[in-house]
Amino acid sequence: MYAETSMLDEREVQRLKDLLPASSRDSIEILAAPFSQVEVIRGSRLLPWQRRLKILIKPREWEQFTPNQRSTVFLHKVGYHSRSLTRTLDFYAALAGLGGVSMVVEGFQRDPVGIAVSGGLGGLAIWQLIKDRASDRRLLAADAYAVDRLVLRGLPRIQAVEALGQALHIEARLEGRSGNELLDVLRYQNLKRLAQRPAEDIVLS
Repeated sequence: MYAETSMLDEREVQRLKDLLPASSRDSIEILAAPFSQVEVIRGSRLLPWQRRLKILIKPREWEQFTPNQRSTVFLHKVGYHSRSLTRTLDFYAALAGLGGVSMVVEGFQRDPVGIAVSGGLGGLAIWQLIKDRASDRRLLAADAYAVDRLVLRGLPRIQAVEALGQALHIEARLEGRSGNELLDVLRYQNLKRLAQRPAEDIVLS
């Protein structure tokens, strides 16, 4: 059971939504996280048939970030679960489902070759889903999305990059992590590259 949305400051909820393109604001639902949630902020990946993304935030921990830091963490999470980054996952999810249905059909027809082919197709799709979900590139792309959105909103690029870097440290501390894992180091290195990113490469979606 989710905690009540009222636990989050409604002005903050509106501020976060205002950071998004007008066309996508209604597709994002920002809620207070349940007490059991470990992450400061967590999003639910949209499945192909779903239209609303839930972003769950721990209100007390959220107050330990500055507004710019909150903006970067929020936009990172939205970018991570955005349709543009999940199109490949949606394809493999559909492929996995097709493989499962085919296995059932071939099972009724007692076709061992068909069952093997269908099972292999579904297994390959599920393996690719797991691989993509754990991909470092997904996190780095979401960092770029967060920085670019704030630049488009008028925040200088250096300030946006610094805010995200500081937020990563705070997030790791609040979640009981050292912040020195390999993936964290990769993200910090990527932020240096984002600081020099040319304006024409900005993500507009």
